Amino acid sequence: MKPVLRIPAYRRLLAAYALNELAFMIGSVALALLVYGRTHSALGAAAFFLFAQFVPALLSPLCVARLDQLPARIVLPVLYWVEAVVFVVLAWVASRHFAVVIVVALALLDGVAALTARALARAATVSVTTAAGLLREGNAVANAGFSICFMVGPALGGGLVAAGGTSAALLVDAGLFGLMGLTLATARGLPEPSAVRIPARGRVRAALDYVRTQKPIRDLLLLQAVAVLFFTISVPVEVVFAQHSLHTGAAGYGALLSAWGLGAVAGAAVYARWRGLPNRYLIVFGAGCLGVGFLVMAAAPTLAVAIVGAASAGIGNGVESVAVRTALQEEVEDQWMALMMSLYEALFQSVPGVGIVIGGAITAVGSPRAALAVAGAGSWAITVAAWFALAGLRSRPLAQPPAATATADAAPDPAVGATRRDGGPAPAVRHQ
Repeated sequence: MKPVLRIPAYRRLLAAYALNELAFMIGSVALALLVYGRTHSALGAAAFFLFAQFVPALLSPLCVARLDQLPARIVLPVLYWVEAVVFVVLAWVASRHFAVVIVVALALLDGVAALTARALARAATVSVTTAAGLLREGNAVANAGFSICFMVGPALGGGLVAAGGTSAALLVDAGLFGLMGLTLATARGLPEPSAVRIPARGRVRAALDYVRTQKPIRDLLLLQAVAVLFFTISVPVEVVFAQHSLHTGAAGYGALLSAWGLGAVAGAAVYARWRGLPNRYLIVFGAGCLGVGFLVMAAAPTLAVAIVGAASAGIGNGVESVAVRTALQEEVEDQWMALMMSLYEALFQSVPGVGIVIGGAITAVGSPRAALAVAGAGSWAITVAAWFALAGLRSRPLAQPPAATATADAAPDPAVGATRRDGGPAPAVRHQ
């Protein structure tokens, strides 16, 4: 992993990526506690999550289509500083003039800025690491950072709220976003936009048309959408499972979440060790581990067995998600990278809501074990489907063509303005 960490631009992007996930976790916990604590209403909490996660998933691709042709060293810091200002205002609202409408509106603004920044940062990271032939190594390191922040962030957010109050936690978030903006504003070597400008109007529709015509990309996104649905069935179920099926209370629920988080960190290590394998193998392995984990939990007679299942699911989570994202990045043509990353992020923000509703409904009608069994069966169905549907994926990314060899064959198509990841012209059609 050392070669990728020697790239200055990658180090800056990695720091911003890790801090972004940490800030997201802290902010989510603080704001959820704020809204529910002030409204004492499940509807208020539901409205917060709807406008903080689901609606931004619909709006962020439109923003990416307008911003991905601007210099990353300008647009990314501005987006992070917008988030810093939003959290300063949220801290003021929390301490002075709380109004759920204002909090929800600010959460919507932050959600759109966050998803847009995440997609643009990932596209910039792909550009930087692919130019050095280190895409998978870069994703492996970023995945490890994400997994650690995923495990630490909620506990840190809860601790900050308990120690200093909601406003203090929100101000810490504002400081993190300000630091992220400064980190990238002073970075060198971030990718430059293409000299060929493409009108923003209609780009999202064109991106969706591109997905439909590229079978590997279409199959990846469709499979991942269904996979995320099954994987998130367990989200509202685990607390009921711990308390009413295992009779372990809050401590048991915390143990399950911790086991999942530790498993995700282990999964990041597994991906880092075996990243050279074909993406199809890694995706199948990750989905299979999730399926095993859910089924073990569904049948677990004791908390100890359930913890083993949660750890297995966490390992699968830590491998499958980064393997899918890497496969997508290796299949997507350069001029579509930011928009594909935006659609990928939108999928992860919107589909879990459906999975959570399904999990809650199955638990209400049947039992937590039934919901976990459905999640396990669905995960195994995804495992089998991925093995057959993803047989045509690349085993490795295409080699980066040297700039010196660019010829008329690499001239940009005026209709699409294609660009290579190093900023030069690229063939309009790269594969099937």
